[in-house]
Amino acid sequence: MRILLADDHPMIRTALEVLLRDSDFDLIGMAGSAEEALGEVERLDPEMLLLDVQMPGGGGMEVLRRLMAAESKVRVVLLTAGIDDSSLMEAKALKVRGIVLKNSDPAYLMECLEQVRHGRRWFDPELAERAKILEETKAAVGRVPLAPRERQLIGFVRSGLRNREIAEQLGVTEGTVKTYLHTIFEKLGVSNRTELAIRAEEFLSKAG
Repeated sequence: MRILLADDHPMIRTALEVLLRDSDFDLIGMAGSAEEALGEVERLDPEMLLLDVQMPGGGGMEVLRRLMAAESKVRVVLLTAGIDDSSLMEAKALKVRGIVLKNSDPAYLMECLEQVRHGRRWFDPELAERAKILEETKAAVGRVPLAPRERQLIGFVRSGLRNREIAEQLGVTEGTVKTYLHTIFEKLGVSNRTELAIRAEEFLSKAG
């Protein structure tokens, strides 16, 4: 597999060149900045890009964003001494193929390259655990507690029932339905029935 390495540290470039020399991976070029990396991807058409997160000219995350926006087919593996939570989650959302910590065992990088070569994703175990915790925390924060009656009423709105029809179904007055709806609007941050109906599935799936 043809690999382009983008890293502005000469020692890292040399170490990776030596590591890959006797492998099945072909290191076809190197870049030392974000702009140079983008240019070399265009010129050399590598199958994989080993991309340093911290580089001059915007850094690896900006390169990743631009490659994904351009629908590039190159498989991107991020190399980093450390990555903040927001960048970690953004990289995952952008479908980065792998992330390897620079201070980890070189065997981790080779494992990552092999997994990516075969169409899979590979994150350093430490980062994979962090990403899992962040996703679980985000899901918990985004979960809105809804009473059974509120869930039922949202289902009626999604089905297109009017207030009078909902009142008949629930055995309450139209005024009570309006009160329920107002409470639901406030709780979910929507302004009208149409928005509630459109986003009903989202709200019901997130509700605790």
